[in-house]
Amino acid sequence: MKALIAEKVKKTYKSRKRKTEALKGVDIEVEKGEIFGILGPNGAGKTTFIKICSTLLNKTEGTVKVLGYDLEKDEKEIRKRIGYIGQDSERSTYARLTGKENLEFFATLYNVHKEDFLVRLEEFKKTYDNDEIFDKEVMKLSGGQKQAIVVMRGFLHNPDLVFADEISKGLDPIAAKKIRNFVKNYAKGKGKTIIMTSQIMSEIEELCDRVAIIFEGKVVAIDTPQNLMDDLNMQLIELRLRTGEIASPEFLQKLIDLETVSAIEQENGFIKLPVTDSAEAFERIMKICKDFDLNPVISYRTATLEDVFLKFCDKKVELEV
Repeated sequence: MKALIAEKVKKTYKSRKRKTEALKGVDIEVEKGEIFGILGPNGAGKTTFIKICSTLLNKTEGTVKVLGYDLEKDEKEIRKRIGYIGQDSERSTYARLTGKENLEFFATLYNVHKEDFLVRLEEFKKTYDNDEIFDKEVMKLSGGQKQAIVVMRGFLHNPDLVFADEISKGLDPIAAKKIRNFVKNYAKGKGKTIIMTSQIMSEIEELCDRVAIIFEGKVVAIDTPQNLMDDLNMQLIELRLRTGEIASPEFLQKLIDLETVSAIEQENGFIKLPVTDSAEAFERIMKICKDFDLNPVISYRTATLEDVFLKFCDKKVELEV
């Protein structure tokens, strides 16, 4: 049995003045025990899809089965078996209760027995290693600490499938690493399924067995992170000019004119050159730099998941000169 089957899922938001198609026919299947990632720019439809599958939002068209249950017919059964972690940590916690009291309150809503709750609480404490967030009133916690409480709440009732919308949003790197370890151990150790969105490429690479990229309401790519990077078959040479050196339009044009260079972009002081043959390109780039009396720091790398993301979601990566 698959954890999720979504077919031709569409969502249209209507107002008096216009209609907005947030999802335009999304097809996604997720295996049991899989950590599945969803990438996409802001407004691509990631959160809309997550909310539809977790029964929080009605779809316009299409079919969805969650853990074998039909979304339209078996909403109550689905809710018993899933967890949900959203981005609204401010609104979904009770400010005057402590972190522990918040978790205890939601545990009663999930019909979690007291003994089981205490076991889960100890697991959370070992993971986060900071009793402060459990003992303080939520109103006195930082944004990242509140988000940690929301994350823990999503796992309280030992759900078979957890929908996580930007699970590490607002967390510092140490806390985010601990939460990622918890998610990984939960899925792999207990055979559970996680469907997560994230804007952090390294997080998707570290956690996810497969990833779907959504752009403008459609799935434009779906595979393992490694396969997506391999399929891009991209080599990248980066130039960082030294202090006082200037990349003139003439210099940039010479780089663009190279047959081995497929594009060019500038970002944060770097000139990035995707190339088809790194060895040949390197020699020619060095000669052009010498002709223009430039001595940049040059580095080389293969494709990253960010490069894959930009390929499918950024239509203006080339530099105009």
